[in-house]
Amino acid sequence: MHIITFATQKGGSGKSTLAACVAVAAESEGIKTAVLDTDPQGSVFKWGERREAETPAVDRCEPHQLAAVLKSLPKQGFELVIIDTAGAHNASVAPALQAADFCLVPVKPTLTDLEAAIPTAKQLRDRKTRFGFVLSQCFGSSSRTNDAATGLLKHGEVAPANVFHRADFADAYTAGLGVTEYNPNGKAAQEVRLLWAWLARTIGEHT
Repeated sequence: MHIITFATQKGGSGKSTLAACVAVAAESEGIKTAVLDTDPQGSVFKWGERREAETPAVDRCEPHQLAAVLKSLPKQGFELVIIDTAGAHNASVAPALQAADFCLVPVKPTLTDLEAAIPTAKQLRDRKTRFGFVLSQCFGSSSRTNDAATGLLKHGEVAPANVFHRADFADAYTAGLGVTEYNPNGKAAQEVRLLWAWLARTIGEHT
C-alpha cells in the first residue's frame, strides 16, 4: 500500500481539491483508494459526503488515530491512501508526514507562496521524507509559471504537470466529483491525469 500526503505550510493552494481529484483519477484506473482527511476544516470529508459514488473511500481521521487507521487499511484491500492535512506544519501534521511514502506540496506561483514553500521543503528534508512540488492555481503568463518552477527546483523536485486555476475544479468539488468525472475532456482533467501519472511513476519507482 502506498501513502501520499498532501501538505502545505500555507493555505489557498488548492491542496484539498487536488487530493480529491487525484484520488478519483487513481480509483478510475482500478486502484482501490482511500482518502483520509486530517484537516480540522474537513473539506475533503465534506466533498466525500456530497459524492454519490462509493469510491474512493473518504473518511475523517484525527492525527493521533492515523497510525492505527493506516494499519487497518491493507487488510481491507486498499492499495493507495491519500492524506489531506491542515495548511500548516505543526504537531498535528507530523503523523501524516511521518507515514508518507511521498509528500506532495502544492504551491501557487506567487512570491509569498514560494517563500512559504522553502521552510516546508527544509522540514521534509530534515524528516527524510521524499517529496515534490506541484505548481497549483497557476494564472497569468507562462513566464511566471516557468520562473516559479525554476525557483522551486533549487529546493526539490517539481512535478511536470502544472495545474491552472480553472472553473472546472471549483464546480467539480462543489458537486462532489473529481474533474476527471465532471469534465473528462477538459484541460483541468488533463492536468490531473498528468499529475497522477507522475505520482504513480514516482511512488512505483521507489518501492
